[in-house]
Amino acid sequence: RADEVQRVFKSGMHSRKIGSHVTKGQWKGMPIFTLSLEERATCPRSCRHWLDCYGNKMNWSARLQPGAELIAAIEREIKELSQKHRAGFVVRLHVLGDFYSSDYAHFWLGLLHDYRLLRIYGYTAWGPSTEIGTVIQTMNRQQPERCYLRFSDGPSGYLRTVSVEEASQAGIAIVCPAQTDKTDCCGTCALCWSTDRAIAFLTH
Repeated sequence: RADEVQRVFKSGMHSRKIGSHVTKGQWKGMPIFTLSLEERATCPRSCRHWLDCYGNKMNWSARLQPGAELIAAIEREIKELSQKHRAGFVVRLHVLGDFYSSDYAHFWLGLLHDYRLLRIYGYTAWGPSTEIGTVIQTMNRQQPERCYLRFSDGPSGYLRTVSVEEASQAGIAIVCPAQTDKTDCCGTCALCWSTDRAIAFLTH
C-alpha cells in the first residue's frame, strides 16, 4: 500500500536497467524515477506476457496497490520532485503493472498538464483502441516532447514495441540496445523517447 512505504517513486539508480539519470538526447541531465504497481492485478488479461511476466523474477520489488492512497502519494511526490528538479525529471511508468482504469490514465494526463517539468516514458499492454488506450494516445499526442508511452505489441502506426525471441526477428524495429550490450541502460540510451520507430524487446 502507498501509505505503508516511505516513497512511491524510487530512483532509477536502484535498477541497473533504468539508470539514475539521462545522459543523452532531449532529456539529458534529468534524473529518472520509477513506479511499480501490482502486475496482473492492474494489467489487461489480454497481455501477451500474462504468464511469463518478467515480474515473476522480481521477488523483492515493492508493488503498490491501486487506490486513493496511491493517487494522493503520487500527486504529492510529483509536486515535490517538480520543486526539487527545476530542469525537469523523468518517470518510468510502470516497471511492473499498468494503467488500471481510465480514471487513473486521466489522472496522469492531468499531471502532465499541471507539472510542466514532468516527463514520462513506459509501455502498456492496453490496445490503442481500448478506453484506456485512447487516453494514452491523448497523452502522447498532447505532450509529444514529454510523453512516450508505447503500446506493447501494438499495431503499426503507433508508438509501439514488439516482442521477439531473437534479434533477427525484429524486422524494421530497433532492438533494445541495452539488451544487446550496446549501451548500459535506459538513461544512456534514450531511444524509447527519441524515436517513433518500433522498439523490439528480446523475451526473457
